[in-house]
Amino acid sequence: MNWLTIGYAAWPLMIAPVLMLLLFIKNRELIRDPHRGANFSQTIKIVAAMYLFLNVIGAIGYSWLAVISVLSSLTILVADRQLKKQTSA
Repeated sequence: MNWLTIGYAAWPLMIAPVLMLLLFIKNRELIRDPHRGANFSQTIKIVAAMYLFLNVIGAIGYSWLAVISVLSSLTILVADRQLKKQTSA
């Protein structure tokens, strides 16, 4: 198990929220429609919150590059709410 370093686990945890943000941006029309995109919106918010928690720990303990992932997760959580407010207004 000497080959299994922290980097093997930390880098995928830091890259995943950035990829989720790209998926979120690509599917923002789906999020605006509550009938079609309710499951997608809820799922991506739950996963973003989980990655937010893990990346805060990663930013403190492993690398400050995890701050990018933290910001990506926060963007997903805040932008989802903003898109839904624009739709209902």
